[in-house]
Order: sequence, then structure tokens, then C-alpha cells
Amino acid sequence: LVFWLFKIRNIQRLRSEILQVEVKLSQGQEQWRKSPPLSPAEKGELLKAQERLLRMLPKEKDVPSVLQEVSRVARDYNLTDLSLSTGDGTAPPSAGQPPAPASSAPQAAVVQVVPAPPAAVGSAGPIDSFAIKVTFAGDFREIAYFLEGLQKNPRLMTVQSLQLQRALPLVMAEVGLIAYYLKGELAVKLK
Repeated sequence: LVFWLFKIRNIQRLRSEILQVEVKLSQGQEQWRKSPPLSPAEKGELLKAQERLLRMLPKEKDVPSVLQEVSRVARDYNLTDLSLSTGDGTAPPSAGQPPAPASSAPQAAVVQVVPAPPAAVGSAGPIDSFAIKVTFAGDFREIAYFLEGLQKNPRLMTVQSLQLQRALPLVMAEVGLIAYYLKGELAVKLK
């Protein structure tokens, strides 16, 4: 009897929580219905922003081109000991080549798998992402220019983490990136 009383109380508590959520949902829907429609200028701005976003989001994952672009930016700013790794273990195209001599440009190599961020795993929406871990050595100025170069990249990428460790004469850096791509149709509902 005590067990059933406990279960009944639990069910009553859950019912009250469901009622509260339904009230909040109906309030949000009512607020949406009451909000004025967008002006033509606002609709135009929204469509332009969507076009900019779509230009920054490729229609496929294309990991090798992202790794090549990050590697190119790193070479442009004279970073050394460059190492790239992805969340799915994909190797850059140059990973099968023998290592370059120490005096030549830095070579990219995959060393380990980076776990994808929790929000990106199995996302249900039309935009998906994958993680990239970049480690390298350089001075502070080169690292700052490298991060600016990544920001100017035409593909949408975000810096998730940055760790710096002083190692004379250079600084060892580890950068966690998230690269985004379009896996479905992106539609914006305008009011």
C-alpha cells in the first residue's frame, strides 16, 4: 500500500510538471502569434544573412580540404611541428608521405582522434560539424596571426579551445576547432 501511495504521488507530481510545461508552451505560441510580421527591409536583411551563412557552409563534410586549408594558414605564418587530428580519425592527404626534413616547411600528420563535442554528435538539424585538433609551435605573434588567418577563412569554423605552453624559444599551442557543414536543406520560416 505504501509503495502504491508513493507511485501515485510521483504520478501526480509528474502531471503538475507536464501542466506547467504545456502552459509555458502555449504562452510562447501566443507570443509568436502576437508578434508583428517582419518588414520587407528586415526580411531582406535576414535573407542576406542566410546567403552569407550558406556561402560559409559547404554541402559536404570534405575533411581533407579543411585540413589542407588549416595547414596552408599555418605555413603562411611559419608555424612549426604542425599536427592535425580529427574527431573521426580522417587523415589529411599528405599523411601517407614520408616526413619532411627538419629544414623544410612543416608537415601535417594525424596523431590521435579528438572526440566530437557533445552538441555536435548526431545533430538532428541541417547543420553538422566535426572537431579538429591542431598542435604547433611558434611565437606569440605568429599564433595570433594564425588565429586571425583562421577567422578570415571562407569556411565556417569556430575555435573551441586554446592551450599555450611556453617551450623555449617557441610556444607550443593546441587549438581545438569545430568545422561546420550543411548536411540538409536550411530553411528559414519568415513571418
